[in-house]
Amino acid sequence: MAKFHYRESPTLKQKNVFKKYLSEDEELVLVAGLSRAYIRSNFMIYLLFPGMIFFGLGLGLGWLLGVGKIWALVFALAGMLLAAILKTMHIYHANRYLLTTRRVVIKKGLFSVKLTAALFDKITHLEVDQGFVERIFLHHGTIIVNTAGVNKGEIALKFVDYPLELKNLLERLINREREQFGLRGVNLTEVEGEIIS
Repeated sequence: MAKFHYRESPTLKQKNVFKKYLSEDEELVLVAGLSRAYIRSNFMIYLLFPGMIFFGLGLGLGWLLGVGKIWALVFALAGMLLAAILKTMHIYHANRYLLTTRRVVIKKGLFSVKLTAALFDKITHLEVDQGFVERIFLHHGTIIVNTAGVNKGEIALKFVDYPLELKNLLERLINREREQFGLRGVNLTEVEGEIIS
């Protein structure tokens, strides 16, 4: 039997943190974010930039303070690692995807926040965009949520772990919402050979 990666309910801490983004008649079902593979690759990139700048600053600081070469190297490596860790933590916490009982919400940012939401009854279909390397090795991809509306009705959940599983969970939530409000006759689309009824 295949392992399902989206089994965990939101923790009490997550419910408290994200409750301000929910309306009073909805509950938080899942909190997802950028995939672990994407976060790891960004950490490696951040080691180069801005990490190398802080490496140089650490070496310069060690030289200015007149400490030995070993201590200057320690300062440089500590600055490099600290810069990469802080930048990675920022990108991790600044990108959250919330699934509730009524809608999907994309939250971007920490200090200034941008929210994008789509009510389940406005979603027309879902698409999964996942290349060969993403599917086989990285296990992440993008879910495109198409909505009905006046403006271009498309939002994207980028770099999510196991996007087919998340899409299936989202479809179950959408169907549950539609059944509750008597909209069962509305069908979603066929994605990756799966027929959704």
